[in-house]
Amino acid sequence: MTDLSERLPQGVYFLSPESLLTHNSGCLMEGLIDLNIPVFTNAAELTSRQTSMPLKDQSLAKFHSELHSNFSAYIVDISHTNTFRPLAGLEDKPVAYLTTNDSSIFCRVPEAHVLFSTHENRYAKKGGTRHPIAFGPSNWLISQTENHSGFARRDGRILRNFRPTLSQGVRAMLDLSYVPLLEKKAPVDRTSHSPHNYLNALGTSSACLSYGGDFYAPIMHSEWFRKHQNEAHTLHTFDFIDRESLVLRWDSWRFWEALLAGCVAIHLDFEKYGFDLPVLPEAWVHYVPIDLENITESVKTFFDRRSEWASISERGRAWAVKYYAPKVTAQRCLNIILEHKS
Repeated sequence: MTDLSERLPQGVYFLSPESLLTHNSGCLMEGLIDLNIPVFTNAAELTSRQTSMPLKDQSLAKFHSELHSNFSAYIVDISHTNTFRPLAGLEDKPVAYLTTNDSSIFCRVPEAHVLFSTHENRYAKKGGTRHPIAFGPSNWLISQTENHSGFARRDGRILRNFRPTLSQGVRAMLDLSYVPLLEKKAPVDRTSHSPHNYLNALGTSSACLSYGGDFYAPIMHSEWFRKHQNEAHTLHTFDFIDRESLVLRWDSWRFWEALLAGCVAIHLDFEKYGFDLPVLPEAWVHYVPIDLENITESVKTFFDRRSEWASISERGRAWAVKYYAPKVTAQRCLNIILEHKS
């Protein structure tokens, strides 16, 4: 099989309409560099969480280039607008789009282009040639957590490190139901840790609340929205939808940071709630699941299976590195892009 670097000799160009790349673009760039594929961009800045930052302490200036048609492939990061942006003069080149927007599930680009989208859900599809992509770990996060504390030396704490924000109904609901039950069994650390201290806390705590997301009731069948808010109705119309309610915006930085730090990651059940990734984690193998239909039993089972926490933490980190390290993610995405174009 031809090496990817041979198939992309002129490198890959990352275009941001706002000159501002997001986390996943940074991780893909790291992966391409690991594959010896040149990377270029128009962006002046990259945004991510400090704990997960890709290309950490590197300036994007060294990758800067004007946009032209001589690159081997193009990835357009439309995360900030979540809206398709056509590129004239590149019809014969592989052009893929990327959105990590909180509302990425509502984005659609023409069939001619691949769309990599976070927060995908198997129960609702907007259409187009879309592929799920995870937030995933950066090379820096992987290296910083490589020698994390052994599980036996962890102190039994459960981290709850969420900041107040909008559209996080899942966290609010579980603060009312799940967290109080946890506190009856173990100390819950609600400290607002700085990025450096947070990584240290992950390295010494036993578990981390790693869920996110908001609840969604589809309005595509609403006659009122169709008549009175047609633009919103069109945006919320899916090619396929298979549930009366969904959890959207579910991917979480804390999930990947907890996994990499060898901390038991607690999240909603991926399989039950339709969370879509190239390779799904297994409940009770790589993470601890929450069943919203039975909060009490979810907490009880978590502590009943306390003897498994150490092995879950070990398998969780191994799974995250094996399937979502930047190099592996870049290989997967490039193969999809090139296969789609051929």
